[in-house]
Amino acid sequence: MTSLPSPISYIQHPDNTPLSLDARPSLPSDKPPLPLGLICNSLHSLSNGTQVEISSPRLAPDMHGVGQIVWCRRLGARYQLGVAFYNSEELYTVRMMEQLCHIEHYRHTLDTEGHPTTFEHAAHEWVEKFAEQFPSDGL
Repeated sequence: MTSLPSPISYIQHPDNTPLSLDARPSLPSDKPPLPLGLICNSLHSLSNGTQVEISSPRLAPDMHGVGQIVWCRRLGARYQLGVAFYNSEELYTVRMMEQLCHIEHYRHTLDTEGHPTTFEHAAHEWVEKFAEQFPSDGL
């Protein structure tokens, strides 16, 4: 399997927040990837160069972005995927969607710690505590 260039840094998708990956074969991009990518888990192995449409139907039903698999690692019964982006608009959309996923993960964490809250309240707290450190790599 040919190795594709990889982004410099990645956003780690929270595993307890559903993400949909719709894979379709494609040719690798001839452009270098943008410096920020996405790491997410999958039940299925995907080959390098596979184009994926990424969405979070429950949290952001109208948002989706397209990236390309640049690496795939087996993790027990699942796979960890590295996704690169070659278009800043696609990356921006996925980054915004990932912020929603991280806020939902934070809300879930508060719930399990005995502090149930709304998504809106969790979003406000998350922005105050974590937004500044959320990867942007120049976006």
